Amino acid sequence: MSKKSRVWLAVSLVIVLLAGAGVFALFRLPMTKSSAAEAAAHDLAEEQLSSDIWHEKDLAQGLFDRVTKSLGKRVDLRSVTVDDITEADGRTVATLDWTWANNDGESWEYSSQLPLEKSGLFWWADLTEKAIHPKLGKGGSFALRANPGGRGKILGADDEVLMEDGKVIDIGIHPNRLEPDTIGKLVKGLNDGVDSLDLDADDLEKSVDDAEDNQLVPVVTLREDDYKEVKGAIHDLPGILFTEDTQTLTRSRGFAQATLGSAGPASADDIEKSKGEIIAGDIVGRTGLQKTFNSRLAGPGSVEVFAKGDATDDKGGKTKLTSLHAFESKDGEDLETTLDVDIQAAADKAAATAKKPAAVVAIRPSDGHVLAVANHDPGGAAWDRALSGQYAPGSVFKIASGLALLDAGVSPDDDIDCPKTVNVGGKSFKNAEDEVLGNVSFAEDFAHSCNTAFVSSGEKVSGSELADAAAQLGMLGDASAIGAKMASVPADDDEVTHAAQMIGQGKVQSSPLAVATMTASVEVGETITPQLVLGDAVEEAENDDGSDSPTLDADAAKEVSEMMRKVVTEGTATDLEDVPGDPVHGKTGTAEYGDETPPRTHSWFAGFQGDLAVAVLVEDGGFGAEAAVPVAHDFLDAVN
Repeated sequence: MSKKSRVWLAVSLVIVLLAGAGVFALFRLPMTKSSAAEAAAHDLAEEQLSSDIWHEKDLAQGLFDRVTKSLGKRVDLRSVTVDDITEADGRTVATLDWTWANNDGESWEYSSQLPLEKSGLFWWADLTEKAIHPKLGKGGSFALRANPGGRGKILGADDEVLMEDGKVIDIGIHPNRLEPDTIGKLVKGLNDGVDSLDLDADDLEKSVDDAEDNQLVPVVTLREDDYKEVKGAIHDLPGILFTEDTQTLTRSRGFAQATLGSAGPASADDIEKSKGEIIAGDIVGRTGLQKTFNSRLAGPGSVEVFAKGDATDDKGGKTKLTSLHAFESKDGEDLETTLDVDIQAAADKAAATAKKPAAVVAIRPSDGHVLAVANHDPGGAAWDRALSGQYAPGSVFKIASGLALLDAGVSPDDDIDCPKTVNVGGKSFKNAEDEVLGNVSFAEDFAHSCNTAFVSSGEKVSGSELADAAAQLGMLGDASAIGAKMASVPADDDEVTHAAQMIGQGKVQSSPLAVATMTASVEVGETITPQLVLGDAVEEAENDDGSDSPTLDADAAKEVSEMMRKVVTEGTATDLEDVPGDPVHGKTGTAEYGDETPPRTHSWFAGFQGDLAVAVLVEDGGFGAEAAVPVAHDFLDAVN
């Protein structure tokens, strides 16, 4: 090939490449202003600025993401459409109609203007903050704040209000205005007037000393009725400031507090962890039913959208924060529970008599309604051990193992020896206080809680049969719908573990709720599913645990009931024999835990009186008869 031919070939290739690029551009770049505007609107609606119409596509995408980031999961972009294209003063502008919506489907609509420019044959768009919203200035962005309505109430039986928004008084200290004896007088006035407070003047003095720039030091938040009790002693103290606020409160101080829970303003940590689900201004449930049913109590979560930064206000001036749209505030839904005000008050009062952390759960066997859930901790705020705690149930579990033995053919009148100790698989089991009953009836063994009789009888039932008995009594149901836990009874046939589980040790774990359910099932003669929160969704979740539980035999349940009555008339719970009203049936329990020698023990009582079943736990309380029975006595006395 000659030199001249090679030159013409090169020129031809360049022409072909240029032609190809032109064809590519014709397909990729709009040649009309309307097609440019439509392409821009499509990209914005998809929130992906992928078309080639944008000057600096990556920068445009970054600007869009920065401006809209705060809307997160609470406000969605539904559409962006072209309304009109106008020309004035040499500028071409596309008017875009924007539609956003909150999580409740309510819309927010406005229009903005997107500048278009022509370069050669093609049209281009240049995204700015003002093109996203007319009130956004350069560097500005959307900001979001919750605009919630009233939080739903928690109701009890007969629609009694158990928890609702109420007035509180925030008490704080202004360090600059204090006098030398102010903190001492404040602490004394608060501690003397409010029983549950245990403020320390030295700790408060340190907080005041550590305060930076003379900032306000929070002291305590009081219910309005508690504030009235101390107002006379503290209101006029120099440097003490009082601020009214609203907070979700139980009907009285401490009423079922751990179970009903608490709610408060979202913290920075709440917001960060939620990844856009929670925003500033939200009120969130922190514990208990307030947390479990937060979305229901809080409602749809209305929000207000602001322009943040150098925004333009309605008068054409500059401002740092301008409200753009407030979605309608809606109240949350009420939550209906089965708690009975009088029964709950009796349970709270009885639990508070314990010297160690305690829990009381009361269930009405006839319908499974949970009437009371009380938690008490002498050391401070109690957590909901009554519904969520997992403990070895100890000898109260002999109600379940006793049922298993009855199902296996043992009769209450059958003699079963109760020696001081019994050895199973090389492990020695003994009775409390080395008690020896000798060769007595199974009913006697049950009444006096003979460990050795139950351990030696373990060979009569398998691990799965023991678990089946617990299931018949409702202990293994699923209570996660109300944020609670029931019991765990592994079908373990290891000789030593199985022997221990016959007396509620080994791998058996239970909440007080599951123990109360067990006794309620005995009383009514059928498997009970506890109900705390009413409503179709909750009831379906509670009643469908995905398993086919064995059916409780009513005759066997009656025999267990009769043995439980004997516990009160001549066994380990005779202190309950003088309780007024219907006969009390019960079972005491002492559950070992930890690695100490001798082991520490939790104290249990499980029983029923008429149509009321109750479980009592006293942590580290020792023998059931010594710690749990007195609490049960106080409770049953109160409800009678």
